[in-house]
Amino acid sequence: MYKRGGVFITVRNSDKMEIVEIAKKFDLMGFKLYATHGTADALRQAGMEVTAVSKIHESDENNTMTLLESGKINYIISTSAKGRLPARDSVKLRRRAVMLGIPCLTAIDTADALADSLMSHFSEINTELVDINNMRDKRRKINFIKMQGAGNDYIYIDCMESMVSSPESLSVYMSDRHFGVGGDGIVLIAPSKVADCRMIMFNLDGSEGMMCGNAIRCVAKYMYDERGHKKRHMKIETKSGIKTLEIMTLGGVASRVKVDMGKAELYPPKIPCTLPGDKAINVPVNIDGDQYNITAVSMGNPHAVVFTDLVDVLDLNTIGPKFEYSTDIFPERVNTEFVKVIDDHTLKMRVWERGSGETMACGTGACATVVAACENGLCKKGEDIRVILKGGDLIINYTDDTVFMTGNCAKVFEGTMEV
Repeated sequence: MYKRGGVFITVRNSDKMEIVEIAKKFDLMGFKLYATHGTADALRQAGMEVTAVSKIHESDENNTMTLLESGKINYIISTSAKGRLPARDSVKLRRRAVMLGIPCLTAIDTADALADSLMSHFSEINTELVDINNMRDKRRKINFIKMQGAGNDYIYIDCMESMVSSPESLSVYMSDRHFGVGGDGIVLIAPSKVADCRMIMFNLDGSEGMMCGNAIRCVAKYMYDERGHKKRHMKIETKSGIKTLEIMTLGGVASRVKVDMGKAELYPPKIPCTLPGDKAINVPVNIDGDQYNITAVSMGNPHAVVFTDLVDVLDLNTIGPKFEYSTDIFPERVNTEFVKVIDDHTLKMRVWERGSGETMACGTGACATVVAACENGLCKKGEDIRVILKGGDLIINYTDDTVFMTGNCAKVFEGTMEV
């Protein structure tokens, strides 16, 4: 289910009133709208920006067929009069769509259902599979604690005794800020055979994350404060390896945590990244027609760091998805940090996280930012660098052997949610 791209719309006159409301949904999600002239006029009258396209018989060069072949279209909404005359534009269009593998919706209600599905944030990766022979007869209760580190707020669920089912769908459901608890995702705290505990994190879209620098500090706080695991030094297992943490207390509770985030990975194939060379430092790239210079780093997650003085005014809702889905460069998608250098010990950062959008902070992103700044000669290795984020500050120290991150961790509230 494509979450971005182009939608081509061509409908018969009797469907023009209904298609307007459906097109609005695609427009709100950021899809680019294309339509034949009559349909385009109806959409423009409703205030939408749309590119008009000639029918096949109206132009030999720029028409609906050449648009489909351009690769810009992810969905087609096409309704027409009854009949399957081969000479009709609608028949030619649908045949070409089949050949090109473009989903073609030929009923208004189907198009509306697709739009609603896309807007719901549910997808094939985060929809709970239900055994219809053993369905629950009442809602289940989930106990949770909400915590934040530098404004990164996650919902933490204790799974030390028993694991929750379908955490992918649970993350989408609970993280919604209007209909759920609200957060940047969920984190499961589970047993580990090789560490004090294991953290399993899921993003807003239900995709599983490798690691989160701000969340791991809160996991340590939970173990120390709530579980009574009174160890100043802990090891926490993540999907990107075991991390070592040092806990600092205030008034008997964990208040700040220093995390050994491990060695920064700069070799492009291991990030993974398709850019050439042993390192991708300040490399010019084309992202959806615009030029940027990026430095590619992995801190357990792939990161693209862009240095710019315009960090405060960038439209991340537009730019961020373009980077995230530049899969020709970052095949597993990418977190992108936009960074302003204040001085050689201070950086200001905004972040677009894959699967979550713009967040208040990103621990691995702050680490990647300092690594990139040092590799570009803007900061010095082995020194504490302050990274200013929307949700607070982090202190990062990049050495040849590892990257240290120090920041706060705070409990927001705890409760029970029925799902």
